[in-house]
Amino acid sequence: MSYEQISKTTIGSMMTWGHMIWIFFPIPLFCLVLLLMPLPRNLEKYGTGLVERIFFTRVSVGPLIIRLVNVSIGLSLLIFAMASKTIQRGFGSAHVPCGGNHCPFHTGETMWYRKAARFRAERNFWLSLFTLVLWLLVYNIYSLKKQIVKLRGDLETISSDGYKTKDDSSKKEE
Repeated sequence: MSYEQISKTTIGSMMTWGHMIWIFFPIPLFCLVLLLMPLPRNLEKYGTGLVERIFFTRVSVGPLIIRLVNVSIGLSLLIFAMASKTIQRGFGSAHVPCGGNHCPFHTGETMWYRKAARFRAERNFWLSLFTLVLWLLVYNIYSLKKQIVKLRGDLETISSDGYKTKDDSSKKEE
């Protein structure tokens, strides 16, 4: 199915933006809140593990094994590319004599419809860009949070083995 066929069908455009609003916004926002909240160590580890189980599970589709986060980022990138292409196509290029609020060839209703289509396309462009950035933030913050949780666990293991850190030895000397 080509871009023109997808963009001209009502089902294709409604399904895309319906998924965007109900799936691609709440899930990464929930994960970002879960990853960024200052929680106790046990809850921090649990929250990071929950995000890992949700997004970083591997799904096999035939011989292909992919992570759900890669699918989400890929779909967001596809939606962003479609919105960008709509904006690039434009809504009245230089060869069309319509500009501003006056056009000798179109009625007022047609002009309002063209403006509404342009504003809708611009809104969709920014929403798709925001969604793509959200998914990339979830991916990067998860990677950093996973390292933090691992290092804190290593620190607890080292401390429980009897090794003293510089902070522990300086507190006892005072």
